[in-house]
Amino acid sequence: MIKPKTIMTANQPPESTESRFTRLETALLTVGERVVTHDATIDVLVANIQQLTENVAAVNQRVDALTTNVNAVTARIDSLASQAAQDRQQAAIDRQEFRNSINQILSYLRDRNGGSPPPQQ
Repeated sequence: MIKPKTIMTANQPPESTESRFTRLETALLTVGERVVTHDATIDVLVANIQQLTENVAAVNQRVDALTTNVNAVTARIDSLASQAAQDRQQAAIDRQEFRNSINQILSYLRDRNGGSPPPQQ
């Protein structure tokens, strides 16, 4: 930081132009060094941001791929659930048809025996 010029008193001689230039040159060199340091820091931060941006893009791609996979699995589950519902419905129909067939057989056997139950063996 540049120090403000002190107030001259009658006992102090005025600061020479050479010393003022030296003081200014030192201050400018210090500022220049800080600028170089800050530039290097900014370069590192920019590189970090670029790496983070690439990482986020990669994560986004993975999320997109997983979303696609989840959608495919969900569609498959929906298809299987629909097929299972159809299978349950068909099983209920088959059970009813089987009961009807058994009842027809029992009716036939009863009619054949004159209405009495089938003989026991």
